[in-house]
Amino acid sequence: MPFLPQNDEGTDEGSPSGAIFSLLLNLKGLPYRTEWVSYPDIAPTFEKLGIKHTRLKMDGSGRPHYTCPAIIDPTSPEPTKLPNSTPIALYIEEAYPDVGPKVFPEASKDAQLEFIDTAVWDIIQPIGDLVAAEVPGILDPRGSEYFYRTRTAFRKRPLETVCLAGSDERKQNWEDLKRGLDTIAKIYDRNVEGKGQYFAGTDITYADIFLASIFLWARVPSDRDRDMEVDSVWGGIAKLDEGRWAKFMQKFEGLLQVN
Repeated sequence: MPFLPQNDEGTDEGSPSGAIFSLLLNLKGLPYRTEWVSYPDIAPTFEKLGIKHTRLKMDGSGRPHYTCPAIIDPTSPEPTKLPNSTPIALYIEEAYPDVGPKVFPEASKDAQLEFIDTAVWDIIQPIGDLVAAEVPGILDPRGSEYFYRTRTAFRKRPLETVCLAGSDERKQNWEDLKRGLDTIAKIYDRNVEGKGQYFAGTDITYADIFLASIFLWARVPSDRDRDMEVDSVWGGIAKLDEGRWAKFMQKFEGLLQVN
């Protein structure tokens, strides 16, 4: 049973980490049932269920910080409770070695995790800035208020002023995003066997799933890039490099449902 942050449409586009989990389980073919949790309910819900926090809050208070996704696997003698996408993926690969395709094949784990921690994280920051002001609009009402209030406090400015249309800030984030995608393209091009469409080999790996989840997150509707004639940050990404990333996402079209 995965827990994901709730939005108005029952999809996981409000959170890149949520999309990782649904893509992974759909690829594996493992049955699951999603529980949607509003942002302000994540901490009390996880505390009640005994799901551990992922870190301490950065405000110096020493309070635990809880994040989605998390999983409860009731099939073991004592239910397994895990937060955080990568530990969950590693657990699933180990606990169900004969179910579905392997996402960490042939000792590729270290290379995949290094790629995620470096190249992929370099595009998360600019995408996060580019979509930040739009995220409250796709969340449930309580989650929307919580997201707006906490992110405004963190950024020390009203969230709606982040990356305004036509601003130098938005242009800079697009430049940073394009630079990061160019780096990722070069890494993918090293995989001659996969013709640049897979991180390794010719099948979807965890690194591919992680990258795809970031692109799904970028689908949050936005009218701030009208000069590019797109209605989301993803729309702009899909046009880059002769449609390279749009082609990359085609392999995930059958894995987008959330059960």
